Amino acid sequence: MMEHYTGFTPATIEFLSQLRENNTKEWFAERKPDYERLVKQPSLSLIAVMNERFEDLGVPFISTPKASMFRIHRDTRFSKNKAPYKTNIGLFFPYIRRKTENRPIEAPGLYIHIDSTEMFIGGGLYMPMPEQLRGIRERISEEWKEFGNIITHPIFLNEFPEGLRGERLQRVPRGFPSDHKAGELLKMKQYLVTCKLTEGQVFTEQIIDIIEAKSLALAPLLEYFVEAIEQ
Repeated sequence: MMEHYTGFTPATIEFLSQLRENNTKEWFAERKPDYERLVKQPSLSLIAVMNERFEDLGVPFISTPKASMFRIHRDTRFSKNKAPYKTNIGLFFPYIRRKTENRPIEAPGLYIHIDSTEMFIGGGLYMPMPEQLRGIRERISEEWKEFGNIITHPIFLNEFPEGLRGERLQRVPRGFPSDHKAGELLKMKQYLVTCKLTEGQVFTEQIIDIIEAKSLALAPLLEYFVEAIEQ
């Protein structure tokens, strides 16, 4: 049975804007029903719809409340910013070949960001752990042509026109030839793609088809990462 999608609305953005200006426990407590109606329920609805869509497509993106929805509460223990709540919606669909209800640590995947100042869809691997980064670099060193074909494929670039981005080292990392043909790729510390979203997309069922298209375009890159990490 296909889930019915109840989407985000301009009122969602207005709530997030007001939360940005009134980020206190007292303000939020009085308006928790608004949070449930305008933020949480549409998020859960989208997660449920995408769970069915990913299963129909046969791609191993995980779309469950535990794996995909970030908590509204901020962890302020190690931050100078003591504001108690996040002022954006963040949804994450990890790409993982074994079924799980939880969000794997530093898994590659697809990310949706919605707040009162910007909306975008992105993905890749944001902060790979040292052993993940080492595995990816070793595979790129040996199979750099395959990696290059993935990130220059017309479907990939059609969905992510800005291409692959991320922080880089100044030099090729130790253990690899300084003149390696894939030196610029080996310098990468992050592997990210992003694409802006419009209100017209976010506030309608267009967002479902957009997530589908982006996920299919991104899947070969994420599969490359997963194979490298699991070797």
